[in-house]
Amino acid sequence: MKTYNKKNLLILVIGILTTGLIVNTIYEISPNTVVGIDQKSFEQAYAKDLEYIESTPVEETILETAVSISAEDIENQRKIDNVKNFLLKRNSPLADYASEFVYAANEYGIDYRLVAAISIVESSGGIHNFRPYNAWGWGSYGFDNWKDGIWSVSKGLATGYYSRGLDTPYEIGRVYCPPSASSWAGKVTYLMNEIGE
Repeated sequence: MKTYNKKNLLILVIGILTTGLIVNTIYEISPNTVVGIDQKSFEQAYAKDLEYIESTPVEETILETAVSISAEDIENQRKIDNVKNFLLKRNSPLADYASEFVYAANEYGIDYRLVAAISIVESSGGIHNFRPYNAWGWGSYGFDNWKDGIWSVSKGLATGYYSRGLDTPYEIGRVYCPPSASSWAGKVTYLMNEIGE
């Protein structure tokens, strides 16, 4: 039986560690075998991926999910918040359509506060309507829904009043509500100021 002294034992341990280090280094450097799919399956998967990439409108997808920070969008949001808060204080069912007031006003070039203010004067913001979804006392018309009413009245104010130079509540009131034009205009003006600038 062979006996090991401390020196021989140390050499043996160093030899084992060195061998392990060399084997480990070789293993990390040498390429590992990659288990993959056969060429035909790869080509089919690649074709599907390519078809998806080519048929997906990347630009539209990015734009739909992008967060806009343009000055116009910030201003529109400020106006929407003003209208929404104004109508919420009055428990108006029109509060959920605040963005429609702003976008319709932008589209037709009218004051964004006008149609919301008129709705309060004429129907308490759509609570007491003469005809379906007509919160503005707009003739004897009924509308299909609130959005239809907002857009129709905004267009009517643009084409029937603003286009003739009648762009303040006092000028509009003489035609819109002749029997009480001054009182009506005063209320609309007060409410527009309450909405904000």
